[in-house]
Amino acid sequence: MKKFLSFMLSLALMLSLATSAFAAENGITSNSMSELDAALIAGSILNSQDPANDMLTDNAAVDDILPLYNEAGTIVAYYVSFSPSGYAVVNNNCENPTVIEFGLEKNTLIEDAAHTSNRIIYNNPTEIYPANQSSRSRSSQLDLYDYFPELNTANAAATSLLESLRQLVPDAVVCSDGDYGFIDWGNMPSGSYTSDIVSKATTTDWATTGEFTSIAKNHCGATAVTNFALYFANRGYSNLKINSSVYDTFVAVHKIVGNGPVMTIADETKEYFSDRGYTLNTSSVADFSGIKTAIGNDRPCGILLANGIVDWHWIICVGYRDYSSGGKYMRIVDGWNDTTLKFYLCNSGSVWISATQYWVS
Repeated sequence: MKKFLSFMLSLALMLSLATSAFAAENGITSNSMSELDAALIAGSILNSQDPANDMLTDNAAVDDILPLYNEAGTIVAYYVSFSPSGYAVVNNNCENPTVIEFGLEKNTLIEDAAHTSNRIIYNNPTEIYPANQSSRSRSSQLDLYDYFPELNTANAAATSLLESLRQLVPDAVVCSDGDYGFIDWGNMPSGSYTSDIVSKATTTDWATTGEFTSIAKNHCGATAVTNFALYFANRGYSNLKINSSVYDTFVAVHKIVGNGPVMTIADETKEYFSDRGYTLNTSSVADFSGIKTAIGNDRPCGILLANGIVDWHWIICVGYRDYSSGGKYMRIVDGWNDTTLKFYLCNSGSVWISATQYWVS
């Protein structure tokens, strides 16, 4: 997917440096959201796990974020547009960050107003005009919150969603060129290091996302769960690999995990293992030291990485290299190649969001 995280981070930095005078001048109130908040909400709503309701394409990226004002000069909402298509208008209230409207294409009323003025008045989804338009035809002098007073009331569910999404975007991220910063074996640095790898990793028949594009979408999570099944099948838990087939195994897993993006896979992996007659154990891993301990105990780890607002990826860590010079690398199965000859330098090129170790008892 195309990445827009670098823009988001520079935007967040700009907002964090803004003074109260700047905020007041630009219509920002104490309950205001940032553009980053608006993008997070818009992306989460449009990027559905249900293919029938998914409004963002696989290569979706944030195209533009525009503040929308009332006549008094207060920002009442944000217009978030995506490329190649899709948009959402998000209420500018951190206590009620709900989506007011959305669509598959761009909003032509907002886009047209943006071409003629640097300030857009948004009173409701049908009453939108540039601030420099002195004469207009409208039925009243009502603004957004007159039409929809419920947007001014607290919404605990929407606030909880925003808080959870904020946790996925650290304050500082190095953005890659689209490959998450994964490194081929031959491009690894020289120097002394310690290393380890879980047993049977190099002889496992790993699945890749490209094998299942005809039946799944955004399915790195389901592919990772499939790879845990294939790995432990290679360790002797043979009933995990259905009909000795990678494809049939994925089909069964996909019925549980579904399409992505998905933020967690541990419970779904446990469910699949239980269905096949095995008890799977999981435990979170907090840091690279924990990764080393898990690998030393012969426990592969599921790793969630983030490389953009709507761009997450699941990989499996099967080993590590710890350089004496300080470089800390996971040896990974990246879900795109059926090999263990890839590495990930922790928090370089993409952000390490979570890690969980897996073992069968």
